[in-house]
Amino acid sequence: MSPREALWVRRAELVQRSGLLRERLVVHGRALGPLFQAAEQARHTAHWMRAHPWVPLSVVGLLVWRRPRRLWRWAWKGWTAWRLVLRVRRAWEGRRV
Repeated sequence: MSPREALWVRRAELVQRSGLLRERLVVHGRALGPLFQAAEQARHTAHWMRAHPWVPLSVVGLLVWRRPRRLWRWAWKGWTAWRLVLRVRRAWEGRRV
C-alpha cells in the first residue's frame, strides 16, 4: 500500500470514529437537556425582571405591608445563608493557599 493510500485509509477510519463520537455525544447530551432548559428559563426570567423591576418590588412591598413578620424571617434566613457562604469561601481560599 502506498503512503497516499494509507493516509486515505487512516482518514476514513478517523471520519468513522468521529461520527461514532458525535452520536455518543448526542446520546449523553440528552440527559443534560432538562438542566439546560431550566438554566435558559432562569436566564429569560432574569432578563424579564430586569426589564420590569416594578414587579418584584411590588411583591416585596406587598409582603412588607401584609406579612412583615414573614418577610423578616426570610430576610434573616437569607442573611444567615450569606454569612455561611462567606465563611465557606474564606475557608476554601485559606485552604488552597
